[in-house]
Amino acid sequence: MHDHLVSHRDLDPRRLVAPAIGAGVFMAAYLLTRPYGDKTVGATPAETAAAFASPWWVAAHVFGMLALASFARLALRASPMGRRTAAAVGRTTGLVGVVIVLPYFGAETFALHAVGQRAVAGDPGVLELVTPIREQPVAMAMFGLGLVLLGVSGIAVARALIPVLGRAAWPLGVLMALLLPQFFLPPTARMLFGLAVLAAAMVVARAAWSASGARRDHQPAA
Repeated sequence: MHDHLVSHRDLDPRRLVAPAIGAGVFMAAYLLTRPYGDKTVGATPAETAAAFASPWWVAAHVFGMLALASFARLALRASPMGRRTAAAVGRTTGLVGVVIVLPYFGAETFALHAVGQRAVAGDPGVLELVTPIREQPVAMAMFGLGLVLLGVSGIAVARALIPVLGRAAWPLGVLMALLLPQFFLPPTARMLFGLAVLAAAMVVARAAWSASGARRDHQPAA
């Protein structure tokens, strides 16, 4: 009886709504609030240090980590639904991807913030640590592989949910596949990418809510 109830709950598309909204809102918050002083063309050491030292640097990157975790949660909740093979691929690549991405995100968030604070306080030489922090080989490899896996997860989840949501999950899936290359875009394009992820996530949430209502309407009355 308990297994039946759990299975019934896990198959409800409404369970996709919260993680989809979380992924979209947090991704938009990350890319809209991130200070881009380190990425602007011709950025001075002072501008770079100010970006790292800003409290918005930490807040924005925490939003980014929450966005990726929310997407992994979406992949996990999609697992019992739709096409099993694609759902299993989406779940595995999503969870592994977020686990190996987060350590680099943590260094970017907290180590560079400490470096920026020290530089702003009068020790600009500490900015020499930025490159070793960002380009540590193992960390970079984990980050790149994790983003690729999250991209694979996006496509797999979109494919898995076709029987449940139709094509509604494809925009979010494609945008997740573009997560790695968006890091090389200029600031304005990255902000637009965040808004696109938010819009795509809202499409998934709306479709999941509608699919849940249709599913309940077709259930036999007790």
